[in-house]
Amino acid sequence: MQTEESAAVTGPAWTSSRSGTYPGRFPLSVERHTMNLVDRLVPGVTTVTLNARYYALHGLVASEVDRRGLNLAAAQNLLRRAEVTIGAVSTRHYQRNPAAHEALSRPHAYDTILPQVRAGQVDLDRLAAPQVYAQPNWGFWPAYRGSEMLLRIVTRTNEIGPGERLDQSAVQAGLRDVLELLDEKTLDVDLLDAYEELCVCRAVDSPDGAWLARLLAASGTDADGTRAAVRRQTLRMIARCLQLTEVYQVSTDVSQFVAYAPESFEDRVLTSLDLTAEWRGLILRNHSVAAWRGLWAWLVNGMSGLTTRSQFTDRFAEALPDVAVADFLAGLPHTSTPAGRAAPAEHDPDLDAAATPVRCLGVLCLGARRAMELRGRELHGFQGHDPEDIFEELAPAWLAAQLDRWKPRSLRDFARWLAEVMLNRSQRLALAKARRDPRSGTLKIPTRVHTRDEFVFRDSVESSGGAALRWDQLAGILAGAGLLSRVDGVWTLGPRGDLIV
Repeated sequence: MQTEESAAVTGPAWTSSRSGTYPGRFPLSVERHTMNLVDRLVPGVTTVTLNARYYALHGLVASEVDRRGLNLAAAQNLLRRAEVTIGAVSTRHYQRNPAAHEALSRPHAYDTILPQVRAGQVDLDRLAAPQVYAQPNWGFWPAYRGSEMLLRIVTRTNEIGPGERLDQSAVQAGLRDVLELLDEKTLDVDLLDAYEELCVCRAVDSPDGAWLARLLAASGTDADGTRAAVRRQTLRMIARCLQLTEVYQVSTDVSQFVAYAPESFEDRVLTSLDLTAEWRGLILRNHSVAAWRGLWAWLVNGMSGLTTRSQFTDRFAEALPDVAVADFLAGLPHTSTPAGRAAPAEHDPDLDAAATPVRCLGVLCLGARRAMELRGRELHGFQGHDPEDIFEELAPAWLAAQLDRWKPRSLRDFARWLAEVMLNRSQRLALAKARRDPRSGTLKIPTRVHTRDEFVFRDSVESSGGAALRWDQLAGILAGAGLLSRVDGVWTLGPRGDLIV
């Protein structure tokens, strides 16, 4: 009998008893359009780029690696020691003055560094060793690398090198003291306090922060369609929203303002920005994304042990009113105002108060209606131009066509059919994403839901929620560079905010 690692099996053999599945992400793949458009509209920031000063720090390291001509291992060691140093100073300052960090994320590896800060001494040698404060050999740089390359702060030359937009004099002026600490074996709290200006919060008034603010704001960019010009429009839109309304959480409050507030349709600045309408369409589409994911999580997490397909679909059907599809649609709130603008239908109080399956299906039907109502850049933000995406299974336009066919028929029968569509789609996508594990030879399938003949079961809990618009991460980065600020929970323009107004 051959082992599991064998490349081929000749004759009978026992298969491995280990599971070939693991919890996958995006089981219905309803997020693709939203995530692709967010990537275009917020270039240079991702969901894992959390603090502005790391952009400058990595630029400083890239410059120093280039200057010293370091090999790969030495470059990685230098970067890890620099990140731990910044993390230690920032963790200490966060403990002493949390108000100064109100608009910022905690420094990377905060939970790992904090116990040593509290003990009075940070062991730089031990924490900066490979796979201690961070698993990758490059520390947290992989989370920033794509964004920093797009901004041309670094290049892949010799794995890390200075990019053409890196202002070496600015990062040296703001962060050169990091280099003085890299040869220390330990950093005691007195030393951390003495180098407080290296904290992630101090980029707001430092030369490296000023350079990064200008780079992100791209105030000299006039060429339409460039990544920098697109980012500038997004920044100007958010800045203008902060001037027009009170914002406590950017992703929630700005989204609702841009999507529905009369000022977002009338304000001179917002209407002059092409991306405002595109963002509005994207925000409205994200309600459908959240509804699909919420409905799927409700269906999956409601299973208890082995479930038949009919039980799976019946649970959805029985949670809905016994009416025709047309009657359900007629009872939904209006999606447009008399002036033809987007109405806050997705936040209708009756819909908000409804049980999860009713609310999610209602929001999905509103999205299907919007696919027929929106025009121009709003429609582009909502569904794009690719026919394969527009009419893909579960997309709003696809759902609109299905609802039209089902109008005279039972809503509960429609729910049974839709639950089957979702279940079958999840299985097809899981198999399409399956990959062979080169170490074990096992086919790894990303799924939480399994079907066996007419039975369905789950092996873990499914999550819900919309796709990330990256606005919270963006606001934190902008605050770190002094473009935005947050005081007593309210977001405002920062000391360098004039660059984005």
